Amino acid sequence: MTTSITRDPHPSRAPNSPTAGRARDDADNRLDSWKEIAAYLRRDVRTVQRWEKHERLPVHRRIHHKLATIYAYRTELDAWWQSNDSAAHSPPQADTSGPRAPLLAVVPLRNLSGDPEQDYFSDGLTEELIAQLSRVNPDQLGVIARGSALKYRNSNKGVDQIGRELGANYILDGSVRRSNQRVRISVQLIAARDQVHLWTESYDRDLHDILELQSEVAEAAANHIAITISKKERARLANTAAVNPAAYEAYLRGRFFWNRRSEDGLRRAVQLFEQAVASDLNYAPAHAGLADCYALLASIAIAAIPPNEAMPKAKTAANRALELDPGLAEAHVSLAYVSLFYDWDWPAAHAGFKRALELNPGYATAHQWYGEYLATVGSFDDALSEFARARELDPLSLVIPTAVASVCYYQRRFDRAIEECDRVLEMDSGFVPAWLNLARAYLQKRLYRRAISELERARKLAEGNPALVMTLGVTFALAGKRAAANEILDGLKRLARSRYVPAFCFAAIYSALGNRDQALRWFIKARDERCEYLAYLSREPVADLLSGDSRFAAILPAPPQ
Repeated sequence: MTTSITRDPHPSRAPNSPTAGRARDDADNRLDSWKEIAAYLRRDVRTVQRWEKHERLPVHRRIHHKLATIYAYRTELDAWWQSNDSAAHSPPQADTSGPRAPLLAVVPLRNLSGDPEQDYFSDGLTEELIAQLSRVNPDQLGVIARGSALKYRNSNKGVDQIGRELGANYILDGSVRRSNQRVRISVQLIAARDQVHLWTESYDRDLHDILELQSEVAEAAANHIAITISKKERARLANTAAVNPAAYEAYLRGRFFWNRRSEDGLRRAVQLFEQAVASDLNYAPAHAGLADCYALLASIAIAAIPPNEAMPKAKTAANRALELDPGLAEAHVSLAYVSLFYDWDWPAAHAGFKRALELNPGYATAHQWYGEYLATVGSFDDALSEFARARELDPLSLVIPTAVASVCYYQRRFDRAIEECDRVLEMDSGFVPAWLNLARAYLQKRLYRRAISELERARKLAEGNPALVMTLGVTFALAGKRAAANEILDGLKRLARSRYVPAFCFAAIYSALGNRDQALRWFIKARDERCEYLAYLSREPVADLLSGDSRFAAILPAPPQ
């Protein structure tokens, strides 16, 4: 790898120093690329390059004519960690888990129908192939999650570049053409590093047999990567029933809209999943889709339906999915989410997430939501480990690093939370949850003007979002701008006349204003609504304002310690 030539910022650690000489003698001590340095520090390349530029990360350069190669020593990196603020960074840790399984990326199947309205179908087939492949043998093959893979739809990037960006060893590429009830899929498996084509095949099937087709592709791809497929897994791949085409098509459309994670998208997805169920009452994935929709519609981030209305529907749908297919990992995750954030049943949630991960260790969302469970019980290091695995499977995800920022916020590691949010916003400046977490971290650092500025920017992207408005009100209150905070309260009350506004929003602002009686009143309402954020409240820095008041402790759910 080449880079610009700069003076070594650490002369005392130059390559001709005694310490560096000893380090050179130990080949295991040396890291010979930005990628190796980033992997050792458990960060991405951009972050460690920024640390070298601004925080004197000890990186050396060896000049070759007009170019230079970079390298670093583990011992020097360890010393650098010790000399820096541990609150700002996680300490480097040796990876004791052994070598990681190779990674496969299924890039979006190209839609050859000529009709952009059919993109949902090609995207849906891509997602289903990812789901099938992720279950083949997770110990021997990891599969990049849908969210990261779909960023390469209609991309002109080469296979080698996609492999580098995703950390993938293999790329499964192809196209789909649908004509009435017939589907033709062409796929090719490519080794990312040298772009060698390992396997190419075309399949022509009736839409009734689409599940069989997906299983055939998954098994053939695994065989050509030399992945061992157990007898149990081969039996699962072979045991594919015919699918109701109308149910399957409605399901794919539903997932297409669900993946937008917006209120409008989720409401449309509910209609489509219900349509799928109407076409086939026994189609388990559609029931799981309904559960996911209702769970997110009840979240404080979207706040479209009160949790005590939406979550029972989510629970019913998840249970029905599991009755129909006890091995459906997605349904176990959906039910565990309800157990955690609605029933406040931590043992049931833990069991559900663990069962989902046993069934499909390659399911990135299961790792992410299990990490969020771990955060509610204060197991922050374990939570970050789950997020790290989720990020490996979904490296371009915006949601996962934002979840990391939330955990760092609960840990009071506000600088690290800011760093994570900055990384997300570098990828997508319109991702509102990252703006929200960024503002919360600045708020806790008492950088009120900066927090208000970030929240105002976010409001332009998501006008009327109750969580954003609430956080702005809390910030005004803690900054001493009581009139502005009360104006926010009045605005939320007006908004509540036309849409659902979580009681928690009012409780948080009254807490920040020091009005404990009103805060208690609204917290009781939030408990009655079964607001999911109450599961986090014992870890929430703003809740420190309520410390010592036994009235609050008596009404809030108590996660295990």
